[in-house]
Formats: sequence, C-alpha cells, structure tokens
Amino acid sequence: MTTADTVTIKLDDNILDRLAGIICGGDDSPVYRTGWQITTLFEAAGWRRVGEVDGGRRAWVADLLRQRRNEPDALRRLLLRLADPREYLDNDDARVAVVEELNTLLALDGYQIIYTGSRPELITQAPTMNRAAMRTPVQLTADLTTIVSDRRFGQQLRHRLEEAHACWQSGACLAAVIMLGSTLEGVLYDVALARHTGGPQPSDYLEELIKLAERQKWIGQDLIDYLKVLRNHRNLIHPKKQWTQQYTLEDDTVRIAWNVVVAAINDLQALPRPTPRPGGRPVPTPPSNRPRPRT
Repeated sequence: MTTADTVTIKLDDNILDRLAGIICGGDDSPVYRTGWQITTLFEAAGWRRVGEVDGGRRAWVADLLRQRRNEPDALRRLLLRLADPREYLDNDDARVAVVEELNTLLALDGYQIIYTGSRPELITQAPTMNRAAMRTPVQLTADLTTIVSDRRFGQQLRHRLEEAHACWQSGACLAAVIMLGSTLEGVLYDVALARHTGGPQPSDYLEELIKLAERQKWIGQDLIDYLKVLRNHRNLIHPKKQWTQQYTLEDDTVRIAWNVVVAAINDLQALPRPTPRPGGRPVPTPPSNRPRPRT
C-alpha cells in the first residue's frame, strides 16, 4: 500500500470517461454539477485556467481529463477534492455516495480513497473487483447460528436474510434494503455485546455499530463506506424521509446492499471467538423499550 504523498496515479481512458460522469452527475446522481460548479471544482483542486464548460458537460470534462492524463499530481488533487467533505457542506450523505461510486471505479486501477480524520487520502492497492460492486451476488459462507449468541437467534437472522433476497427477486427494492439493514444491525449488535469488556454498553444504533466495526477492524475497509450508505437507505423506511430525498431504490442498489451485508457477515465469521461469559451470552435486547426512530 502506498500513501497519498507518494502515489503516482495513472488511469485508463475508460476510467477517465466514467470519472467524468461522477464529476458531472445526472438526474439520478447524489450530486448534479452545473457548468460553473464543474469549473469551481477543478479550480478548488488546483487546476488553473480550465475555462468555461463548452458544449455537453460530460464530453467537456472527459476531454479535459484526457488532456491531463499524464499529470499524476493534478489527477490526485482532483480525486481528493472530489472526496473532500468541504465539497458537500450540509449534505454528507451525498459525499458518502460519491466516494462509494468513486472507490468502486478506482479499485479497477488499484487505487482507493480513505480518510485520515476529516481529510481524504489516496492509497494504492492491488487492482481488484470490489466485493460490493460484483455483478454476481456474494455468497453467504458464514453460519449465522455460530456468529451470534443463540442458535435460534441465528436462525431468525438467516430467515430475515432469505426474506430480503425474496423481496429483491420480487422487485420490492425498498423492502429488501430495509430487511438487509435490520439483519446487519442484529448481527453487529450481538457481536458487539459478545466482545464488550467494560464501560458503557454498545449502542444498538446501526450508525454507531458500523463505526465500532470500523474502529475494531471487524469488517473489511472495502465495505465500510458502502455500509454507511446502506444505513441511510435503511432509514427510507420513514415515508417522510423518502419523500424529502425524492429517492427511489433500484435493482443495482439492492445488489450492492446484498453484497455488502453478506460480505460483512462473512468477515464477522472470520473473527476469533470471544471469551465466553459466566452463565453464557443472552440474546441481545434493546437498551430501552421506548419506541424511537432508528438511525
């Protein structure tokens, strides 16, 4: 792995074309940039005298990228700016979605965006097909009944996963993503309780569980950003949130969600077994019985 300061970046022409699409955005994209916003993005990345967008946005951006394909420092600065939280003030969900798409693309040429604190960095890795982006659904190799605290609880979670798949195959995309998110939440909360050794009890909020899994390196880093997107999509269970965002889930979204959740469960199976507690591990229950919105 090579860190950002020493990365020499070279991207295939097809990758550059797809990168142009991410920069411009479209009607179904998390971010749509107008001509002047595209120019502003390049200038913020240190590209000088790029001029105004002339003609179609994507064709103009793709041509500009090809002109500077042999300037690795310029490409690196652009990628980092594209992932910079300062580009997405008050809309961090959009940043997460953009970085998800960006990392899927960059993985094909052996690069990845990561974060140190609040700042993005570019690293190199072996070129790979990101597990989340695989066209063929990831297969569950883990046994849920051995990951969680109780065999019957594991069977219940496995049934939820099967229901999510049935929803997906029936075209019920929103229902599938909600089921996938709840399944992951159940598994992660049980794993967190099993490994809790002191201090406050782990939160049962999916967002906090994902952060904990990232800190403890329970799940591969290639999945973490996708899990954060899944958490946001799972919250579309609230009709007002879906109406406000004007967001409709499609088959490709469910495929990625399925791949991420199943791959994450497979990663959890590989963890060393925790030290058994006296009296065994109870099936987890929420810390409060009061109804509350999930996050």
